[in-house]
Amino acid sequence: MIKMRETREGDLGGLAKDFVAHKVSAAGVSYIVTERSRFRRILWFICVMACFLFMGYMTFKVINEYLRYPKVLIKEDAIFHKLPFPAVTVCSLNPISSHHISETSLKRILKLKSMMQNVSMERFNKSVRNHCYAKPLCKWSWFQEKCQCVENPCLTEFCLNENNTHCICSSFFCKSFTKRVDGCELIRIPSTPYSNETCLCEGTSTQDSWGGSFPEEDIQGLLDSIPEESVKNVIQIIKRSKTYDLVDVEEALMPSIYELYNYGVTFDSLVTSCSFQGNHCYRENFTVLYHPNYGKCYMFNYVGNEHSEVEEPIEIDRYGSTSGLQLLLRVSDSDAFDLLRREVGARIVIHDPHMLPFVAEYGVNVKPLDMTAVELSLSKIHRLGKPWGNCEGDTAGEDGHQDTKINEDPYSILGCEKYCGYRHMTKHCNCTMRHFLRGTVLNTIESSYPFCNISDKGQRDCVNKVSEDIENRTTCNCKPPCSETIYSYTVTASELNTKYYRTVKAIRTLNLDTTGQMKYMNYSDDKLMVGVKVYYNAFQVSRYKEVASYSWETLVANIGGNLGFFMGLTLVTFLEITEFIWDFIKTACSAAPPDNKIRKISTTSFDIRIANVIASETIYNFGDLLPNCGGILLPHDSLERTVSFNEHGVSESLQCYKKLSLR
Repeated sequence: MIKMRETREGDLGGLAKDFVAHKVSAAGVSYIVTERSRFRRILWFICVMACFLFMGYMTFKVINEYLRYPKVLIKEDAIFHKLPFPAVTVCSLNPISSHHISETSLKRILKLKSMMQNVSMERFNKSVRNHCYAKPLCKWSWFQEKCQCVENPCLTEFCLNENNTHCICSSFFCKSFTKRVDGCELIRIPSTPYSNETCLCEGTSTQDSWGGSFPEEDIQGLLDSIPEESVKNVIQIIKRSKTYDLVDVEEALMPSIYELYNYGVTFDSLVTSCSFQGNHCYRENFTVLYHPNYGKCYMFNYVGNEHSEVEEPIEIDRYGSTSGLQLLLRVSDSDAFDLLRREVGARIVIHDPHMLPFVAEYGVNVKPLDMTAVELSLSKIHRLGKPWGNCEGDTAGEDGHQDTKINEDPYSILGCEKYCGYRHMTKHCNCTMRHFLRGTVLNTIESSYPFCNISDKGQRDCVNKVSEDIENRTTCNCKPPCSETIYSYTVTASELNTKYYRTVKAIRTLNLDTTGQMKYMNYSDDKLMVGVKVYYNAFQVSRYKEVASYSWETLVANIGGNLGFFMGLTLVTFLEITEFIWDFIKTACSAAPPDNKIRKISTTSFDIRIANVIASETIYNFGDLLPNCGGILLPHDSLERTVSFNEHGVSESLQCYKKLSLR
């Protein structure tokens, strides 16, 4: 048993020594075993280990660089003969048709307007306003026609906050006899470049220190004098607003979604003329969009999501201002916008034909009595996903990702944020805000949740808390889409020649009456005209594509370069090492030496020693026939004799025996 163990250990040692000396193809490794000098073997071992360590360090850096997943953005411009035309959405800034205002909740605004027309107007004394302007610590409120003053000079426009207790102010706060302010004094500062003294005043500058900007008014007497309850509510809402433009109470003055969807502006009252590529377009070329803010909008060239069975978007083969889509719109005049909209005109949104538009967030407002030209250019962006990037594909919303998509539209980061905000607002406050809702092509009359009542303190605090979480990105984690189509546009405008269109209308309605006299018709009410042209400025498409700057192929090439440069290692080397490990394990685990490669190596070594003995006997008898061979004597210790080898690893006996055989 002991002899078998010693034999196995000898086989393993011989296997390892033979592998290092003759089989492994790594540069310099064989010299660690085959060098005759011990010093050289140690020196080669040190050099090989140093190269191995440096190779490992460089390989680690290469792998670490790859694991950072760097990427570059490549831009490619291509010219096409045709391009798909985008979808164009048109909305009126007056969401309710003037013919239906009396049938909606906006009739309270009409009643308020009628009441205000019967209220006498008091003209304020200009001398009081001018006197307020002369006081440096006072300001005049145009909305309230009041003069408001403060005692803290640091709140005025003449001062700059210095620290928590003082501010630096204009010199007339200290020097002027008429505008001198208590608490201000001149101090000397030698380092000041233009003057060696400055006016330092006591006080702090805080944003809410003008506490009297919106004083609480006792309006109960005023409300009691108004018989109409709906008018009282409107006055109370406006009086209690904390902003002059009423943005904080805008929700309370908006019509309901039911009213917007059912009494919105009709197509024929909004779109007077439509032409595309020189051809007349019809109502059937537009799709109705029901929007919670703008009511009924109309989308040209909208085809739905990419999985729908609707035909593909219209392609256009010409570019320039004479091509594309041309619209003539008619919008209500400013009298119909009291307390409903701050703007007059229409809103135009350019978007992907496969995607519903974000009307409130994107697009431009077009001005009445202007011809607005929208020049388009098309770009496509392709982003890398994990591990190089953090984009979201069109499969978002599946597999439990419910916070990313609200419908079957292609994924977009804004749609994700809207739906995520909607979910969290309804979850925590049991209500929603109008801006979280998105337009739809289906007439969804009401939301599943009511709108939050901002006049209620509890709901207002809840809305502010959820909105803060969303803005700080602690709730929603929306990622950019992996593939995105972007329409960039340049907007220019010129004055619209309304006489041109009125003349065309007069000629087209020109006819003879029953008496034979010529006449033309003008039955329609006067509205403000808006002209819009949408066209491509070129058929050049810019493609922005993220590409991995360190690919898997580059990693393999760099690792192979390090292994080959420092150690001369190749893929074959690792196959040799694998074979050695297999033979080593197989030999170590075997109970008895099998007839395998290890036994063959031992047999070969044994056969060489037998051949040396035979050669020595032959030379002993016939060695005088060759010079330099006669001195070799046949040893009496037979196989146990140590055979001498030359520098090529061949025994002297075998060399002389080979020469003798040739004679």
